[in-house]
Amino acid sequence: MPNSKFVNKINFLQEPGASATVMPSNDILMYLEKYIIAPAEEKCEYGIYSKAREIPIFFVSEKTINQKRLAIVQGIFFDLRKLLEFVDGDRVWKLWENELNTTERLLLKKNYDETLDETLVKWTDPIGLYLPKGELQDQGPEIWVSYEKICNLHQNTQDSKYTTALTLVHELGHAIMDAPTTGLYCLKTWVEEPLANMIALHYLDSVGPSKTYGNARMDYVTDFVQNQPENYALGLNLFRSNRGFDWKAWKNAKWLLCFKNDALVDWVEYIKGNLANVDDRRLKDLFREIVRQPIEFNQTLLQQAEKLYEK
Repeated sequence: MPNSKFVNKINFLQEPGASATVMPSNDILMYLEKYIIAPAEEKCEYGIYSKAREIPIFFVSEKTINQKRLAIVQGIFFDLRKLLEFVDGDRVWKLWENELNTTERLLLKKNYDETLDETLVKWTDPIGLYLPKGELQDQGPEIWVSYEKICNLHQNTQDSKYTTALTLVHELGHAIMDAPTTGLYCLKTWVEEPLANMIALHYLDSVGPSKTYGNARMDYVTDFVQNQPENYALGLNLFRSNRGFDWKAWKNAKWLLCFKNDALVDWVEYIKGNLANVDDRRLKDLFREIVRQPIEFNQTLLQQAEKLYEK
């Protein structure tokens, strides 16, 4: 059992002005820090506990976290328009044909309005967000978790507690992978989201079975990840893989993403086509290509990078 010095070191905060229902109980907050985040760090050594102590963690309402959804969706479609300039259009349409059949007109629009938001729920419906400074807000970095939304998804407190633990460590996974970067969010998310889930599953698994509930926590969170959208669900494959997927290599390669569109599309194509039956070796080869350094620069790639930097 971790020493009591680990308790109350994390800056858990309630959204200003929100109802008290947005905040987990003190018992759950203690569980998150004392029995998950602090002891797991001793085994995983990711730096997640120090990040948790450094970054404000806000528990926010369902309404607040949903308000960020449209901004994220806008970014995805902005990226897709750019992607069509650099990658074979047929490959792009094939990858997202189900989504784009109903939202193709949005892809071509330069401005969006809030009335379109509900048609795009499938793209992102967050219960947690990592917000680096300058991406969706001026301040930062911050982590937002909607405990209110999590509770609305579940019948019992135990499931809510496990989902909150998974969500929080997942967002902290984004925090340790954060780096100044460019590239297309619509592709980056297919690498970063599964890696964040992989980190979270390793972290939760490292603390071992609960004295009271045995393996219930890991049984629950692995099932939860398996039923998430494809790019998140891949995290379970990475967690179970006997091959290493180095999140540090990904972090160090982010600045190259503007040159890596074809490699990223190859990765997404494979995930979408083989999620239920992925091959570890094939995944590892694709991942190695994404993080490979150095790459050969030429004028075309530099012009492409310049365009992707444009706001």
